[in-house]
Amino acid sequence: MFSSAGRDGEQLPVYTAEGVLTLKLGSFKAPRHERSGQVLCLDWLPEKPHNIIAIGFYDGTVGLWDLNTKSALLRVRQPDKSLSLLPYRCFLAHDHAVRALAFCPASRHLLVSAGEDRYLKTWDLRRLYNPITVQKRHLTTEVCWPLNAPGLLLSQENAYAGYFSQGVHFFDHQMRSVFAIPRTGTLWSLSYTEWMNIVMTADSVGEVILFLLPQLSVTTTYVKRTLERRFPLYITSLEPHDTTTEENPQLEEVEEDGDAVEASEGGNENNNVNGGSVENDKSLSPRVQTYKDAEKRFSLHLKDINTETFAGSDKGDLWKHMKNTELKMKLTLDEMPLASVHKVRFNPNLCCHTWLVSGGQAGLVRIICLRSMICSQSKKIISEKQTQFNKQNATNQEADVPSEKEDL
Repeated sequence: MFSSAGRDGEQLPVYTAEGVLTLKLGSFKAPRHERSGQVLCLDWLPEKPHNIIAIGFYDGTVGLWDLNTKSALLRVRQPDKSLSLLPYRCFLAHDHAVRALAFCPASRHLLVSAGEDRYLKTWDLRRLYNPITVQKRHLTTEVCWPLNAPGLLLSQENAYAGYFSQGVHFFDHQMRSVFAIPRTGTLWSLSYTEWMNIVMTADSVGEVILFLLPQLSVTTTYVKRTLERRFPLYITSLEPHDTTTEENPQLEEVEEDGDAVEASEGGNENNNVNGGSVENDKSLSPRVQTYKDAEKRFSLHLKDINTETFAGSDKGDLWKHMKNTELKMKLTLDEMPLASVHKVRFNPNLCCHTWLVSGGQAGLVRIICLRSMICSQSKKIISEKQTQFNKQNATNQEADVPSEKEDL
């Protein structure tokens, strides 16, 4: 345990976690010894007791571990007294790295995987010799299996096709699609909540966008006016620091770790840096290729939408910025994406279902509450569940207290 100084000089404890179990591929006589490469994705089985975990590796392998297994062939005690767990099932899902995995919330036997070979495959874990469905799309960064809809939500980028828009697609089991959120930048993450039927995205431009999904279980075709269902939650952009003429990075070479990096004229037509559209700003012209260089030159500017109500948001600057960056924006790929947001997640619990968290390249983690999404129906359900939980908790406490007759 370490200590760290708090805001008022108070020493706050910082704990270091100790591993209790190590998941390993292979077997007793044929260990993999990390030959499968990096772990790029994983998913827990969304059913009690949540003991199954699926992990995708760089070589296209998917392993399944049962954390509650008692098998002596799977639980191995190492010479250093550490405990290792071997997978009870392992299969080659893709020809290249597995980028996304998702269990079906309605069945413990269904799993979907997406790889860098552009294939999206649905598997029945009871018969892994052949996938159920196979489709070839763009490069998929994340996949979600929503409980309220008969299909899959995919975040894709057009790395292999230059004329198709990237963003969030919904595909049902008849391969009918809904293009929910178009983007020009790379879509790094998506999160879906069944409580509100909302999908949230995070991209390289620095925008976190909310999309109100239609009733996809009823119809998945002819979804009109999807733009009216999208709301930018917040936008991250870069603002240049105030620099004098002597410190202007345009006029001198930037020393970075002993190497001189010449500040060349770059950027796009509108001098966009990571989604920040600033007109006629010459200090944004040099390309920023390292994190330290971007940190010295720029600061992050966060613009939030009013989460109390979304009424009239289509007339605000954030909505107009989102509309412009969906199709028209040009990206400079050789700049440091300091404003990009790489991960976004909803709170899965009913009592906190309006809370979401996001984190990005700059290392900042933001927690936001969608207060306008707290409706009377959700309040009623939360109150009923809270009453039910209190009664169950009181019953359990009474059962734990011995009676007077038992004491005698």
